Amino acid sequence: MDELKKSRIHQFEIIGAIVLLLIAVASFFPKAGITGFVSVETKKQKIDLAIANSQSYILTTNSLQPFYITNLKLSGDVEGEGIAKVYLMNQQGQKILIFSNVIKKNEGLGDITGMSKITGNAVGTGSVGVSEDLVIEHLEDIQGDFGTLAQDETLVSGNFDSVCIDSCFIEIPLEKGTAYQLMFYVQEGVILKVNEIVYTTKKD
Repeated sequence: MDELKKSRIHQFEIIGAIVLLLIAVASFFPKAGITGFVSVETKKQKIDLAIANSQSYILTTNSLQPFYITNLKLSGDVEGEGIAKVYLMNQQGQKILIFSNVIKKNEGLGDITGMSKITGNAVGTGSVGVSEDLVIEHLEDIQGDFGTLAQDETLVSGNFDSVCIDSCFIEIPLEKGTAYQLMFYVQEGVILKVNEIVYTTKKD
């Protein structure tokens, strides 16, 4: 009888250890069981904007099929000395920072592209398609709230290529009738040229 009790206790100990191990693994990899592999398509679109003062633009689509934007990057050029930032804003007024030329003094633009954060859960098509799905139209001039630079921050100018900050990993639904705002905050004396938008999409 004692042997049977000991055997059952041993079984419970093994089960308990397995449960604890699974909990530990789940805590280190919280999304491992639900992300799987998602097929995404990478697209790029010429937009050729030259922003010399703070403005907002409407971002929508002419695609007949709804889709999600899962990554949004900008390429272009900053001319002059001053702050330039680009945000994507939803209908609730929440802002996602896409680009900023304000960086930490020990960083470069290459450190904020998000390229080093690719997890491997997304599988691309292997090529970048040229798109005309996005519609970007001027809305209005706006006021920029730039604040001041911290002691460990500095400004960079010149060319930037496929930069994303908080827009590296997003899930933004887009279809006809859905619109977001692109907010361009540009200080006086600065010209922000945005030549191209690169983005990845997935469908439902």
